[in-house]
Amino acid sequence: MATKTPPTTIDFSTLSLLDEEESRQFVLIIEGHRARMEYDRSSDRIFLTHLLVPPALEGYDIEAVLTEKVLTWAEDHRMKVVPYCQYVKTYLRRNAAWQRLLLKGVEI
Repeated sequence: MATKTPPTTIDFSTLSLLDEEESRQFVLIIEGHRARMEYDRSSDRIFLTHLLVPPALEGYDIEAVLTEKVLTWAEDHRMKVVPYCQYVKTYLRRNAAWQRLLLKGVEI
């Protein structure tokens, strides 16, 4: 089986967020590599549970790109966010503008 090589550059503007509802994860596919954020969801809330970036994509700040795309999705769908993933909590602390999406009473 051929090994996938890491990309040399990534145009983040061309990346589309995929919502794989059956497996409860959002996915970005970058040159065959899958970065994903696992979630649980109710009618008006999304619980962000785990973020996974393959080693070939480390160093490109894919975590931030994926998190921002998921938060944009949540806002577009009028969902409140409950972050369980430590990376998402840290991202929200550092990017206060996104805290408007937090479910009332949730601390980060």
